[in-house]
Amino acid sequence: MLPKLKISAFLLKRLERVKLQCSGCLYGVFYGDGTLLLLSFNVESSVGQLNYEHMQHKFPAELDLCGLVKFGECSDAKAHMSEIISSVDITDNPILLQCQLGTVVGLRAAFFVHGKLEDVPYEVMEAAQLYNDFCFTKLKCGFYLHTSPTPEAIAKELQSLRKRVADGSLVFNVPNTKIFVSSSCGTQHKNFSNESVIEQLIAEIPISTETHTPSGTNGNKKKPAVIAAPDLAKHYGAMGCAYDVINIDVLRSRTRETPARDARPHSALSICVTNEEPCKVEVPLELEAMAILCKKTRLLRLYDVLIESICRALRLFEQCLVERLTDSDQQSAKKFLAPRSYHFYPQEFGHFLSCAYLETVNDDEPCVQEKRKRLHRQFALPATRPYFRRANQCRFQGDVHAEDTASWTPLLNTHLGVRPSGVVDGKEYLVNGNYHYYHYLQQQVQDKGWGCAYRSLQTICSWFLLQGYTERAIPMHIEVQEYLHKINDKPASFVGSSQWIGSTELSMCLQGFLNVDSKILHVASGAELTTITSELAMHFQTQGTPVMIGGGVLAHTIIGIDYCVQTGQAKFLILDPHYTGADDLGTIQSKGWCGWKSMDFWDKRSYYNLCMPQRPILY
Repeated sequence: MLPKLKISAFLLKRLERVKLQCSGCLYGVFYGDGTLLLLSFNVESSVGQLNYEHMQHKFPAELDLCGLVKFGECSDAKAHMSEIISSVDITDNPILLQCQLGTVVGLRAAFFVHGKLEDVPYEVMEAAQLYNDFCFTKLKCGFYLHTSPTPEAIAKELQSLRKRVADGSLVFNVPNTKIFVSSSCGTQHKNFSNESVIEQLIAEIPISTETHTPSGTNGNKKKPAVIAAPDLAKHYGAMGCAYDVINIDVLRSRTRETPARDARPHSALSICVTNEEPCKVEVPLELEAMAILCKKTRLLRLYDVLIESICRALRLFEQCLVERLTDSDQQSAKKFLAPRSYHFYPQEFGHFLSCAYLETVNDDEPCVQEKRKRLHRQFALPATRPYFRRANQCRFQGDVHAEDTASWTPLLNTHLGVRPSGVVDGKEYLVNGNYHYYHYLQQQVQDKGWGCAYRSLQTICSWFLLQGYTERAIPMHIEVQEYLHKINDKPASFVGSSQWIGSTELSMCLQGFLNVDSKILHVASGAELTTITSELAMHFQTQGTPVMIGGGVLAHTIIGIDYCVQTGQAKFLILDPHYTGADDLGTIQSKGWCGWKSMDFWDKRSYYNLCMPQRPILY
């Protein structure tokens, strides 16, 4: 019986962006009683050359090679099909998708059955269904690798390490629970049986809720409370996506004997692989590994999936280390650098992707740039914006909470969860990416009444920082004033004053601090903002950056627009820098400090200038 075929809506959108004749590899998840979900693809790394072996290591475990995609009249597809057939191991029936260039209209899907292609129908799985049916696991573990600094030695030692990882001695624990997963006993918990599934495990994960007030604002800390997690993504997921993420701790059992029911395994600090060869170096390997699972998957499979995720991450490390040693420009380098895992979630993908970069090797070094350039080419991504720079890595909720506890940071993405605008038949065009919400009285700056444009500038700068365009720290008010005096836009008396700035000064600072150009729009009155709604929608669709709007002595940040082309009705998603309270998301959204505003929000007697930052060309 042939598998039932489903295709991610994210994947279909990516397929229709390919405009060149070529072929590529398909990756999917096989789950349930025989369903294949296609989630991703990559195209030829060069003319006629597929590169799926190394590419698969970047995907979460369980997302595997499953077939071939052909764009246009590609002559290499037939030869590639025989190669793919021999390499697919998650199904006996590899899949072939045939696409026309630039469209998915007429997309044909066929399974390879007994030497022939058999057409099959497919269902489209939308984002909401993906988030509902699937989740990810994320674990961290550390090893020490003792090896000679040669590609052959690294490959040998990492193969030995992978065997040690898979020998059954590791035990996994879901943090803050008594849920343990081992090779001998499976998943242990009083509420689980052999028929239990992943979604039952998710229901057992507690969360700790704690509201705290960042420094520079008024308020008191509240004691944390532990509650059940009906929506795990809000507490342990990644910023910018709605998948549930299950964190996993890695332990090591001291004995292979079946442990007592209430016995806790002992933590494994490291695993060392050694031999007696001379000229050894010790490389610490701190890796993070991910896997994707259907929530209906039985818990009996969880141990093998977690082991595979570690082995896949180790293969990625091996690839990174070997590339460094075989690079002719780096052969003279004596220092043996340690790799590190980075997870990315490009919005176009609908799934995570992992990369390994060597510590202390800068993102702008030619070898790292070339590595990213290949990824852009292989995933058919534009080379005009960053996707895989270190600053683009996923920010997971648990990590964000830990950072907030250690040092103050503003709220992230305050528009998520805001109430709908109410525009009938409207289409939302929103800021694309992460940003921080800056407002009055933060950072112990008493800027109430004059600092709104400075705060809007900080929010915009945070967007460029979090999207990987810059590593520069967010400028403080005094830095802005000193820069404007330096370029002779303001007198010396302006430095240290409480004088406000406008959109023109803000654009100067973006150019000076970040080398970012801005487009300035002038509107004669608030009533005339209706004339630029389509231009704002186009800005968020193509640039995706926050927009500063200044009128009179007030400045606001526009982070989206809901616009109906037929009726002309529009509402603006406003991030208001005039807020003076604690960083409490509920208050900020319910009181409208971040929310949809109609045309009545704008002063009909005041002119407005909009500063619309443009994305630099960078990858």
